[in-house]
Amino acid sequence: MDSIREPKKSFTCWEGVRLIDQYLISAGAPLVSGGLIGFCIGWAIKKIMKLVFIGLGLLMLVLGFLEYKHWISVNWTVAENQSNVIVTYVANRIAAVTQHMNHEVPIGVGVLGFMPGLVLGLYKG
Repeated sequence: MDSIREPKKSFTCWEGVRLIDQYLISAGAPLVSGGLIGFCIGWAIKKIMKLVFIGLGLLMLVLGFLEYKHWISVNWTVAENQSNVIVTYVANRIAAVTQHMNHEVPIGVGVLGFMPGLVLGLYKG
């Protein structure tokens, strides 16, 4: 019985490649998906902020035109304060949403995938 031994399994190159591929896929997929989600959210946030600023600018333009025509009288101090309140509220809500999303995703995906994607989306959007 001692003379009959099972042959040792040799580790082939292809098994090593498959093992490395599995590790790369299991580690890389969450990072890539987190980065993609972060990019999409950053892009959307920047587009929303642009629309908010364009809307406030057009509102101020219309108010200025109507005051120029003497159809209305505008207290510009109150209008400036209200527009600052609106911009601050929108910025705080966006910050709260992104902070909440960052707490919901795992730390590796959030820090290494989501946050760089978010920054890139804000930059490119």
